[in-house]
Amino acid sequence: MTTLGTKLARLRTKKGFTQQEVADSLNVSQPAYHKWETDASKPATEKLIKICELYEIELSELIEDTLTLNFSNKDCSIQNMGNHNTTYYNESPDLIKGILKNQDAITSLLDTQNKLIQALIVKIAE
Repeated sequence: MTTLGTKLARLRTKKGFTQQEVADSLNVSQPAYHKWETDASKPATEKLIKICELYEIELSELIEDTLTLNFSNKDCSIQNMGNHNTTYYNESPDLIKGILKNQDAITSLLDTQNKLIQALIVKIAE
């Protein structure tokens, strides 16, 4: 899951702000803001609201966790990026089966789409 600090850094970078500019907008010191981006400390609720106003986002977008899927040749897992010691599904056969089932459904949909396109080409050529 994406940490609050990571989200803050991404939002700031996306807007092209420096840490100092954001800190000034929030009436905090740059070192204090830096601690938020590095997850060394957390902003108070009123600062979270000001951050949302600055970046024009909803509070839920800022504080809700985001799952991160990690794929490698050996396993598939969903890991809490805020706490690297927490893995929700590590090498889960059910997770892998679900992904494969979705892939089969996508393949079937693409096959159907190709058949429709071929039929349309034949009809146009007549």
